[in-house]
Amino acid sequence: MAMIENGEEPRRIFLAIAECAAKTPGAVSAGLYLPSERNEGESELVASFGDFPLEDSQELSSNRSTGSSFRRKSSHGEFNFFDVVCHGAPVGGITVIAPQGLTHQASERLIALAYHTSVIFERQRLSQTVQHFLDRLQVLNELNQLIASNIGLQRLKKSLARESAFRFASDVSLTFLLNDDKKTLRISGAYGCTPKQLPVEVPLESGILSQVMRVGGYFSVANLEQQSNHGLDFLVEMGIQALDVCCLEARGEALGAILIGFKKNDSISQKDLTRFEEFAQGAAVAVANSITQERISNYAERLEELVEQRTADLAIQSARAEEANEAKSKFLANMSHELRTPLTAIVGYSSVLVDGIFGELNDKQTDALNSIARSSEHLKNLIDDVLNLARVESGKEEAEPEPVSVKDVLIQTQKLMMQTAMGKGVELCPFVLNQDIEKSQMLVDRKHLHQIIINLMSNAVKYTPPKGKVWVKAEKMYDMIKILVSDTGVGIPEYKLKKLFERFERGDDTYSKAQVGTGIGLNLTKRLVELNGGRIGVESEEGKGTTFWIALPLAAEAVKPKLEQQIPGEAIQNRLDGLSTIVVEDNPDTCEVLRQILMSAGASVRTAHTVQEGRELLEQEVPDILLTDLAIPGESGIEMIKHIRNSSDAISELPVIVLSACAFDSDREAALEAGASLFIPKPFRPKDILKNVRDLTLTMAMRDSGK
Repeated sequence: MAMIENGEEPRRIFLAIAECAAKTPGAVSAGLYLPSERNEGESELVASFGDFPLEDSQELSSNRSTGSSFRRKSSHGEFNFFDVVCHGAPVGGITVIAPQGLTHQASERLIALAYHTSVIFERQRLSQTVQHFLDRLQVLNELNQLIASNIGLQRLKKSLARESAFRFASDVSLTFLLNDDKKTLRISGAYGCTPKQLPVEVPLESGILSQVMRVGGYFSVANLEQQSNHGLDFLVEMGIQALDVCCLEARGEALGAILIGFKKNDSISQKDLTRFEEFAQGAAVAVANSITQERISNYAERLEELVEQRTADLAIQSARAEEANEAKSKFLANMSHELRTPLTAIVGYSSVLVDGIFGELNDKQTDALNSIARSSEHLKNLIDDVLNLARVESGKEEAEPEPVSVKDVLIQTQKLMMQTAMGKGVELCPFVLNQDIEKSQMLVDRKHLHQIIINLMSNAVKYTPPKGKVWVKAEKMYDMIKILVSDTGVGIPEYKLKKLFERFERGDDTYSKAQVGTGIGLNLTKRLVELNGGRIGVESEEGKGTTFWIALPLAAEAVKPKLEQQIPGEAIQNRLDGLSTIVVEDNPDTCEVLRQILMSAGASVRTAHTVQEGRELLEQEVPDILLTDLAIPGESGIEMIKHIRNSSDAISELPVIVLSACAFDSDREAALEAGASLFIPKPFRPKDILKNVRDLTLTMAMRDSGK
């Protein structure tokens, strides 16, 4: 009892029980039988004391009848058996040899010893069961760590072979994985042997591995040499006599197998076999996870290669696009310059002739010159549309929103379009605004809004035959102002409406084809509307007319509308009597036009065709103002401006007007940043030149007098 309470090892307690039984009065030897750990259903002698006859006792024990105790005679004397009972069933017994028999008191003592034996045995069995579950739990934990660690497939296969060999004390351990052809297994991990002892692949036509891969589960062989058609001759050559193999199966798919081999004819216990099967199940999950991870890694590497390749291609395409964009910008700049330069002479000379500077003209001559002026203005507008569209498409055009009076804009555009409408015989109806609209303002870019409405009204007049009507309306629409431009023109077919705002889209009827234009006006208008946070739409009925509408944001607060100051009498001239000027211009025609315009207003003019000539004229006498082009062969007009601004004397404050056919914002910004007082794009109107020259020189004179 003391040994039981102190938790002594069961084997030692069993020996003590056998000794105690043998020393019972009347007994000469004793043996203790309990269930065998290796052979299920059989008993084995676990302890004995004295001269205990093993053969006779085993035979009598196996042939005994059921009962708590009984006796048998043998050549060695009387055998007395006392059952060890657990949970109501005998599991073993104490056998005592007593030549003269046992007294009742001795029998009671041996029955008590059998009871204590059952307690010890049950405790041992429970302890082994707990240990078995702990071992299984440890195996599962280790496999979970393998699964969670996402180690590579190569390391995992070797780890499984090593772990299975250590875990089940095998001499050899092999990990097999199924090849892509599903007909062979390759040995992916090995422990306890060298690579030279192993084949590269094992066919699955027949044999133990073939059976396991087809059926699943595990297969045990206690004697490999006696197993026919096993297909594992290489293991026999290594001296393997017994083996256990288990299928690696995950989500119903056989991935391979794990094999453990032993160099003795002995197989692992049923409990270890259960642990081996659980180990194989967890290993299969780890292998499946690792295979998936490897595939994902391969896909990721491939995807990364594709991304790098696409990125490189995109960089090349972007570089080409940038080159094309730069080429387009350069082409537009050159086109603008080359078209605007001769146009400047055309507009300038026609204006000078109309003003009678070279003598009086008759009515036919005046009408002809007015036609030239109108055509020149139309050509200038076409050039501006192309440049504006290119600027918007390149993202260089940005809206600068400010509160703009609806009434002011409509009044200005109405006046500008009145002459065009009258010339075509189209009635431009006066608009009537309610009080809310008159006081309302839109939050838009003033320049963009002016161009949008001009484009829409010009379009309406263009596609309305003589005696037709064009009218404009405005109304509030929640937080937006809606402006409608309607006409009684030719209308637009329904199938054309969807493509109406695309570039180069024009009407295909006879009347529309007769109208001049590039087909980019509506596309530019749409882009400008959207650039200012608005929407544009159209409603039309063929043969009856069209209504274009735009909706633009309403300004939060109204301000008093400001009307542009109008100079009474367009024919009033700005006189420049007494002013001295220098004109730096490489184009002879433009230079002569400027000289005639300035001289007709009373100014004295000196001309230069290069920047160096301009410097020499400045050294001779400082003028009141200098007018220069930008694109001058050799040194550009920018160098002329910098020369003036960097001078130390009074010349540094000289007013400078830049007149250039380079009409991009970058050209304007470069000129103003260099120190230009004003930038006027070509072609220009003579009255604009005279007005700006007068304003700048007058401002300069007033500042000097204030000093």
